[in-house]
Amino acid sequence: MIYGIVLAAGLGRRAGAPKALLRLGGETFHRRAVLAFRQAGLEVLVIVNPEVQGALPEPVPGEIRAVNVDPDQPGGMFASVRIGLTSAIDLGATGAILLPVDHPRVTGEDVRAVADRLRTGAGIVVASHEGRRGHPVGLSGAVMTEIAADPSLETLREVVGRDPGRVVEVEGSAGVLEGVNTKEDLELLSRRSFR
Repeated sequence: MIYGIVLAAGLGRRAGAPKALLRLGGETFHRRAVLAFRQAGLEVLVIVNPEVQGALPEPVPGEIRAVNVDPDQPGGMFASVRIGLTSAIDLGATGAILLPVDHPRVTGEDVRAVADRLRTGAGIVVASHEGRRGHPVGLSGAVMTEIAADPSLETLREVVGRDPGRVVEVEGSAGVLEGVNTKEDLELLSRRSFR
């Protein structure tokens, strides 16, 4: 089984609030990410920090949460990647799709395209749009185990770049490139999305 992993433990200092709690089109980024995975038929693991955990409503069916108690720890987001992958492995996952919560316009179709390539044997699948790589990123069970077993790894980019021959790109919507890091990013995305 492939699990969707939402990386939502960041504190969002530059955005003014944890990104999981930001809203686009009336929905929190957290809910939008969970819905994209559920629309693709996947179970979802959401990695949150204690503040986000306390602010979110109860998990929806098919959603499990794990808490990164120290999102400021060395390793930053990659610590959440490790928590998510370890949890998915413990649940018997055969693959995982990682989505930072700050990509609120990723669609269920984007996720499904990545999942379909994982199911056909790809090691790493990266969503792209018009030749530019973005998110989500899919990992086979073997790559998940590799990351869990190698404490020297520090970034997902390092994993993807380690063996370019095992990386497959799939075309996705413009949302795979639309990350929100600041309040200004959110304002621009809101204007583009709802003109």
